[in-house]
Amino acid sequence: MRCKCRQKLIRWGQTAAGTARWRCPACGRTKTRQKAGFRRHLLSRFLVEGRTANQLSSDLGLHPNTVRNRLGKYLNNPPPQKLLPEYLSDKKLWLITDATHFKRWGCLLITKTLKYKQPLAVSFHEKECFETVVKHLEPIRNLSVSGYTTDGKKGLVMAHRLLFPDAGHQRCLVHIRMKVQTLLTGHPRLPGGKDLLKLSAGLTQIKDTDEAQIWWVGFCEWQEKYQPVLTQRTHQGKSWWYTHRNLRYAWKHILNAADSLFVFLAYPDSVSHTNHLEGLFGQRKPALSRHRGLSRAKIANALFWTFYFLNKR
Repeated sequence: MRCKCRQKLIRWGQTAAGTARWRCPACGRTKTRQKAGFRRHLLSRFLVEGRTANQLSSDLGLHPNTVRNRLGKYLNNPPPQKLLPEYLSDKKLWLITDATHFKRWGCLLITKTLKYKQPLAVSFHEKECFETVVKHLEPIRNLSVSGYTTDGKKGLVMAHRLLFPDAGHQRCLVHIRMKVQTLLTGHPRLPGGKDLLKLSAGLTQIKDTDEAQIWWVGFCEWQEKYQPVLTQRTHQGKSWWYTHRNLRYAWKHILNAADSLFVFLAYPDSVSHTNHLEGLFGQRKPALSRHRGLSRAKIANALFWTFYFLNKR
């Protein structure tokens, strides 16, 4: 064991608690050996609290390279696997699956259920596609699933249909609403855009089948009223395009999701959004942005360790 000044420490009695004390003959500093769980505590502060290696070295009186070396020993390996509780195998579960992307590193996939506080599955992949989602869901394929909520990405939906063929699929209504708002902006100029934006805002307020039926009738009336606007074309030479493309995209986005808009109303303990996961994503990205120098493998293990520590709270 060495001091910060790189001198070898010598034994120097004991503390009042009976712990062995060590002293540097050069600078006179004394210290004790860290406990076995010190590295995990260090890693928890690094990932969950978002402290940098320099900040931790200042807090603990260690050299920054020492902190990085100790953190690296954990980040080179994933945390121990935790088995799912047995009581989940006897219950009908509603799954919520979503992904968030970390620029050049890859994407984090999380699957959660309302009946269990911790995520059922957490995995990190280079991209979000059918193969990676199947690999992500494979550990929980034996669970009894009544349905699932996704953002509607093709690979995500196909993987769920493969592993849970009898389960219902609910599109996230918040994603649909936000997509329509992105296409139309918050203040559309066209009357059709204003009406469609108002209709999409009412999606997330639906609580029963009567409200769903009223909403769908309103949407069908909107289609009939603005059909000439939706099919209006602009011609230039031999080329043509739809004049109000964003309005048409927003309309098609809702129309293509029609079969899975109100599936949640037919199932108890179901949800119509993925907001339960958005909070987890929002907390992780700012913390990891402080550790931009980590490799892709260490970023993946950092995310796994983060959820490991959060689950122990």
